[in-house]
Amino acid sequence: WMRANRPKQSELPPIQRAKANARAYANTYLKRGKLTRQPCQACGEEKAEMHHADYSKPLEVLWLCQPCHKQRHKELLRLP
Repeated sequence: WMRANRPKQSELPPIQRAKANARAYANTYLKRGKLTRQPCQACGEEKAEMHHADYSKPLEVLWLCQPCHKQRHKELLRLP
């Protein structure tokens, strides 16, 4: 289904392509042990995921649990 319906990376708009590249780069460093998983920086929850504040710096990530991550994106959408 994904191969048939999901756009190829070469077909993505430049901004989406940069985001996908940053995520892939950070995930590779995480798998290699160069980037270590940490607890949520907002509430301390152990299970956290990566958040990129700036996609041009793929290894600079904030570790946020899923609720804090969603809240962060809601706050970013409200900014003028």
